[in-house]
Amino acid sequence: MFGVRIEKGIMDWQIIQHEDGFGQIRLSGSYQVPKAAIEVGVEKTNPIVRVLSEDDNSQIIPWTTVISHPCEDGLSGTWEMELKVPAGGLYRIETGLDTKSTKPDLGWIFRGDVRLHVGVGDLFIVAGQSNSSGYGKDAALDSPSLDVHLYRNRGTWDLACHPINESSFTKEGPNIEMGVSGVSPYISFGKAFHQLSHYPVGLITTALGGSPISRWDKAQNGDLYRNMIGKVKECGNKAAGILWYQGCSDTTPSQAAIYYESFQHLVADTRAELGYQIPLFTFQLNRQINGLHDECWGIVREVQRKAALEMEAVYVLPTINCPLSDGIHNNAHSNMMLGEKMAKLCGNVLYGTPEYSSPDIAEAVLTEKVLKVTFRNMKRGFIIISGLPKDSGFMVKDARGEVPIQEYKTSREKPNELTFMLERIPEGQATISFAWEANPVMIPLLDEVTYMPPLSFYEFPIDRI
Repeated sequence: MFGVRIEKGIMDWQIIQHEDGFGQIRLSGSYQVPKAAIEVGVEKTNPIVRVLSEDDNSQIIPWTTVISHPCEDGLSGTWEMELKVPAGGLYRIETGLDTKSTKPDLGWIFRGDVRLHVGVGDLFIVAGQSNSSGYGKDAALDSPSLDVHLYRNRGTWDLACHPINESSFTKEGPNIEMGVSGVSPYISFGKAFHQLSHYPVGLITTALGGSPISRWDKAQNGDLYRNMIGKVKECGNKAAGILWYQGCSDTTPSQAAIYYESFQHLVADTRAELGYQIPLFTFQLNRQINGLHDECWGIVREVQRKAALEMEAVYVLPTINCPLSDGIHNNAHSNMMLGEKMAKLCGNVLYGTPEYSSPDIAEAVLTEKVLKVTFRNMKRGFIIISGLPKDSGFMVKDARGEVPIQEYKTSREKPNELTFMLERIPEGQATISFAWEANPVMIPLLDEVTYMPPLSFYEFPIDRI
């Protein structure tokens, strides 16, 4: 083959993570002058590279001479190049051979390899278990977009589409999906995030249905952790954030007890491996119909809530108001909604778009039988779907057991506060929990502006006056 060959550095459809509005693209390969050029007396040749916009074929970077290492014949050799490409795209990267013949006024540019649909934008690592892979089984209008690309399990970049964790042609790798996955949150996420950033979005799929956090814990020799790190390094060793949705497989007494520690390992080890404080964006667990170990679901959700308070650059959104497509998996429409919500959160953190967060318990104070609970991150006030205590999703507990709630209400004067009237005065240390069970309240109260429920919490301590 004659011309210029790109042998390392970039694939069709690849997204490069930008820094300060630019992405570094490293290319290398070999070149060979064609016989036709030799026959007309070519005496000089230089491999060249340019970058074009695929929208209008305008030059983003004009023809630029690369660093070449010619062979003795001067008509072949190897080359390398680093391009500083502005964030945006999609781009076409072209190579060619700039030649001069012995006839002074005669020259050609011979063809070389081309890379198509390349973007410089934001990469996100998709990690966790089945609700991250996407098991929404019903139909939903969530079509592919030229602005959202996917690094597939087969080791190639492509236009992103459902299912994102399909494993066709994957020869090896621990996250080969055994089940039939469906709609995930992250095509919707990518399209919504692009609307905020105006840059292309790349998704790196590493999730696996049914995986416990131990497989993501380096300290437990986690194979999925190593796979995730390996894929990030294949894609340039830099990403804008981790999209994490996991925990259902850890809702047993032994696993829930160490979930916080394992999650700490995941965050710290990933950041140490990549060499920077990559943000981690997560969802709290949704629900499992007829699920076991209610308290373990509460513990895992509480870890997810506390992680966002106690660990730097960790963020969380609730999911308990999302319908399911089976006993445990969000349906397609739920996943699309979650993707759009997560895009708003990521947009705020990464690009300073309007703040987007869910209500979170800040304080619980008891006076006799009156309990006042204050929330942070409120936009206006709560919409209470049902005023019946049994429908509230809240539970007060003391040394004797559950303390029945007579009524609860909100007020316009203090929109970030809920008032609970209890049937008796709690004894000893009391706690309050919300949406903590495996299958919690179906229609929780919602923020009036964002329509998000509060983050689930479990055995939050109550102070007394």
